[in-house]
Amino acid sequence: MRRRRHLALVCALVGALTVTAAPAAVAAPARDALPAAGADPGGVTGATSVPVAPDAPVRTATVPLAGGVDGPSRRTLDLPVDAYHDHEVPATSRLAVLTAARGTADFDLVGVTWAAGAQVTRVLVRTRHAGAWSTWQELEVDPATPEAGTAEAEGARGGTAPFVRTGSDGLQVRLETATGAAPARLSATLVDAGVEDLADAQVTQVTDATAGATPGTTALDTATAVAGVSPAALRPAIVTRAQWRANERLRKPIDWSSTIQAAVVHHTVNANDYTRAQAPALVRGIYEYHIKGRGWSDVGYHFLVDRFGTVYEGRKGSLDKVPLGVHSGGFNTNTIGIAIIGEFTSKVPSTTVLRAVAQVASWKLASYGRDPLGTTVLTARSGSTHPKRKPGWRGELPVIMGHRDVGSTACPGQMVYNRLSTIRSYAADQVNRVTSRVATAASTPGRNVVAEAYAKRWSTWSASVRSVCTGTVVASLSGKSRGWMPVRWGQKLADGSTAPPGLYSITTTRHGLVDTVYVEALPKGGYGDESCGISRWGGADRYATAVALGRAATGGSQQVDDIVLVAGTQSSVVDGLVAGPFAASLDAPVLLGAVDGLPEATRTEIRHRAPERVWLVGGTGVLGRAVESQLEALGVRDVRRLAGADRYGTAAAVAARMPAGRSVVLASGAQANLVDAAAAGGAAAATEQPVLLTAPGTLPTATKNAMQARGVRTTTVVGGTGAVSLAVTSSVRSVTKGQVVRFGGDDRYATALAVAKGFASAVGTSRVVVAAGSDDHLIDSVTAGALARLVVLVPGNASHGGVQKWLKAAGTDRLDVAGGAGAVTPGTLRSLVAAI
Repeated sequence: MRRRRHLALVCALVGALTVTAAPAAVAAPARDALPAAGADPGGVTGATSVPVAPDAPVRTATVPLAGGVDGPSRRTLDLPVDAYHDHEVPATSRLAVLTAARGTADFDLVGVTWAAGAQVTRVLVRTRHAGAWSTWQELEVDPATPEAGTAEAEGARGGTAPFVRTGSDGLQVRLETATGAAPARLSATLVDAGVEDLADAQVTQVTDATAGATPGTTALDTATAVAGVSPAALRPAIVTRAQWRANERLRKPIDWSSTIQAAVVHHTVNANDYTRAQAPALVRGIYEYHIKGRGWSDVGYHFLVDRFGTVYEGRKGSLDKVPLGVHSGGFNTNTIGIAIIGEFTSKVPSTTVLRAVAQVASWKLASYGRDPLGTTVLTARSGSTHPKRKPGWRGELPVIMGHRDVGSTACPGQMVYNRLSTIRSYAADQVNRVTSRVATAASTPGRNVVAEAYAKRWSTWSASVRSVCTGTVVASLSGKSRGWMPVRWGQKLADGSTAPPGLYSITTTRHGLVDTVYVEALPKGGYGDESCGISRWGGADRYATAVALGRAATGGSQQVDDIVLVAGTQSSVVDGLVAGPFAASLDAPVLLGAVDGLPEATRTEIRHRAPERVWLVGGTGVLGRAVESQLEALGVRDVRRLAGADRYGTAAAVAARMPAGRSVVLASGAQANLVDAAAAGGAAAATEQPVLLTAPGTLPTATKNAMQARGVRTTTVVGGTGAVSLAVTSSVRSVTKGQVVRFGGDDRYATALAVAKGFASAVGTSRVVVAAGSDDHLIDSVTAGALARLVVLVPGNASHGGVQKWLKAAGTDRLDVAGGAGAVTPGTLRSLVAAI
């Protein structure tokens, strides 16, 4: 066995680690000593670098364990049992498994797992270190599971929290169940993470360019108010998965939450004398056990914090999204787990650690408008182990809580639990510096638009509302509150009359901070013309947005002869990409359906419009027979379907119904590049050209045949060579014997802008469509194609400098906004209005 320095650990729930002493082991000397508890070394706020340690190979083995009792080992049952966790063993607990003591490969961590659903009541292990066997150590049976119904839950196994005892090479397992029957698929997972080999390794400081570097002081009342900071400025420096060397080949697909309501604090309950270089190895060990032992898709926590205040990225996606974790069974949804690597049952955490946890929490909570000092309403789901909060329980819990608040566990340790109020206070100090945010971005007359400004303590605030169009202050507001203070404006002018539709700014001043957000007063119907040349065409969802854009496409005319119907589900967008030019040729709106029927907004609009014909674009796999039946029930007698064998065939079928012409627009049909075709639809419609699709590297036969059938002589290619290769353009020239023009850019926004510039002289630039370029709003560009105007894309929650510059140079004086305020925000629109 290779030389190892002992580091003994035992894990708490969901991969947390707890301490045990090894027999005949010499304690490792203290390393990287921390300041005494209560000392404040400045925390992590403003830190812009992270320590990165060398890698060490991780070896994981799964050892099947036979059921039954090994006769010669029965005498070991009377040995003392060291139980870390105080809990009652069920009276019905009966011995089911006792393995023989056996030699194993070297390991640092061991966990015992079994088939999901088994009622295991108690698990104990003995390990061999330096030739000597330990006493029996009890492992906590970990009831944590992924959320029911997720793909991750399908492969999950029951198991213990992992037990870490470095330098081990032998194992014996004792297990009890309620019936005395051994669970199925019983095994031990052994992880050798190379912890001891890294004790003296050199650590390198690496700059984290994305960390916020603002001072960590609380904003106070001052004579001159200053601007707040964005939530992103609160982001601490973080050791990424690449830097702690996560083996990304191990992880599997995960599910996602839609928001963050709370942060759950954990501890890993391991020895507190590990070095900086050993901390990443501990993270790697937890990662390996969670995936290979418990069958989870990734590490259960979103973030981990070591004893030096260093923050580690946990579950993939935690930096910019909200992955559904496995850290608090029954309460995983819409929460994040932050685990401190250390033992805090009796050990007092340093101020550095508390501040690090608070910094992570403040960053993520501020991004979703949560109050670190407040409460939130959560519902216990299947898997909850809390003695009072059983599945189905619904009630208030702290926004920053300990694991024991939602699970049957002592985690995060009494010394951390006693200091949760300190963590909350530190986090609130940081959120207190954050700029105000928009809570309700847009409303129809008589309803409030709402800004929110945070205050840690009760504060008086004042706000002024100004018209973006005229620059005039139209209302003054004031109040006093705490937390995220709502600044509500009921769209009334100072004289009590209703404010005209358009963009407005709300500038809020409180406890020394002043900042401005933008909101929108919508027309009475929720969409249409506003002041300063804006027309917003959006609704509560994509289906309602399509209805609004359809009204714009037909000039408000109620009766239409034709309606074009495409699939509105995200996975089926591709068939509808070519619908805009076809609808424009019929003076028809584009509405959205689904494979199993028509949404209410679409049904209502068809009933209102009473068309003679409805054209279904796509096969029955995207618009099923139920759609045809519902159309018939709505009185539509002529339903026609345009579809091919695939997306390329469907595009060709639509092109065959377009007016004759010798020009086409060609775009990629690959999933990653669909936005190019969507953005080009308006220009194609305005010039009466169909949109055809191609594979990135090969011109499909259906597309080739469509070009030949139309006698194409001019082809406009949309996208760079990564989207439509040179081989494809070469094939096009060979097929058409004509001209090929390419409009492309470095990204989707630049490509859409290139298309707008290229078609500007033919289409005109006085009135331009603005749409969000993100994939989840792609369908808005599709339905906007029927407007037959140039379409430019913006990020949605931010403007685009190139678009602003072009709008100004092009002399644009009217903007049609495709989508609601959640797609293209009033703040983004305000930047564009400045350009026109």
